[in-house]
Amino acid sequence: MSSSDIVRIASYAPTAREVILVAGFPGSGLVGSIAVNYLTEKFGFTYLGCVSSPLLTSTSAAVNGLARPSVRLYEKGNIVALVSDVPIPDEAAYEIPLAVIDWILERARITEIAVLGGVVTGGEGERVFGVATTPGVLERLKSAAEILPALNITGITGGILNEAAFRNIPAYGLLIETNFDVDPRASAAGLSVFASLYGLSLDTEDLIKQADTVEPMLQQLAEDVKNSDMTPITYEGDIMFG
Repeated sequence: MSSSDIVRIASYAPTAREVILVAGFPGSGLVGSIAVNYLTEKFGFTYLGCVSSPLLTSTSAAVNGLARPSVRLYEKGNIVALVSDVPIPDEAAYEIPLAVIDWILERARITEIAVLGGVVTGGEGERVFGVATTPGVLERLKSAAEILPALNITGITGGILNEAAFRNIPAYGLLIETNFDVDPRASAAGLSVFASLYGLSLDTEDLIKQADTVEPMLQQLAEDVKNSDMTPITYEGDIMFG
């Protein structure tokens, strides 16, 4: 167990000595949270532990009657997943990435970090935009995602990318176009790109089929995000719609 005044982590150590960290949080369209939750369920990830902080809302989600921590760590092979069911406020956007990355690095080497999230565009569709912390990673993304000339990345997504860049850890973000409160279809689009980057066989058909059922269930979380102080990632450049 690792603890501080701000962030506590109670978790088993990753099994692999070199890991890829993939993270998803509630934000625009709940895209990142839906995507990483689906990834862990579809591939049968093992639960490692949880992250707690007074900076987070005191909310516990229940699945089939069983309460679970709101911010959780999972693993499968060499992939460690960090996923949250609650919005991450701006004041935690620095502390949580710092604590989680520190905790993992004490137990394993992080070879790469991937963050999935939504970006509000005002357009239609589920285009996937890529950002990276190194030229090498950016080159990999060019064949799988669109690269924008400029994008302001806020909140926890920006916090993780900043921390990765500071530590010289290769990292990237997949920001999926969304204009809905709850958007599983955008999550599916982002997961398809994520899977292609690692040669994974991931069927997102179930996620798309279940969208009509999932969306009402997640509407309350979407309202929590809208009522929080999180700033949505947006892009309004004409080049996108040219």
